[in-house]
Amino acid sequence: MFSFTFGCKGSNPGEFKNPCYIAMDSSDRVYMTNWSDDGGISVFTEDGNFINKIICNSPYSITIAPDDYIITDGGGDHCLVVFSPSHQLVGKFGVYGPGKGHFNGLLGIAINSSGTIFVTEVCNRRLQVINT
Repeated sequence: MFSFTFGCKGSNPGEFKNPCYIAMDSSDRVYMTNWSDDGGISVFTEDGNFINKIICNSPYSITIAPDDYIITDGGGDHCLVVFSPSHQLVGKFGVYGPGKGHFNGLLGIAINSSGTIFVTEVCNRRLQVINT
């Protein structure tokens, strides 16, 4: 049964231009990517209260690791971007291309309970498996 909505079209905190993927951390915070020029990742409580905006380059996909590290695509940067549970940039992984550890058209990211990352790529037409 429908409960409620939150957010609306716009560029202010808690508003979106192109909302894409969502993920939740172990504290039930909602992380939603906003694929646009001034996008980033908006963080909310599960009842819709805006907490923070993580600044990153037009993220599309997102996943949250079991230890609450945030992994997203680098927008047009063809890389994975990792943020700490406190939303600080930890680092980036990967470059543009068809080789191992290279990315082109990142679309989906998932992580299993042991930290293995799975990444789908539209342009390279594959799924890469990355052991951390």
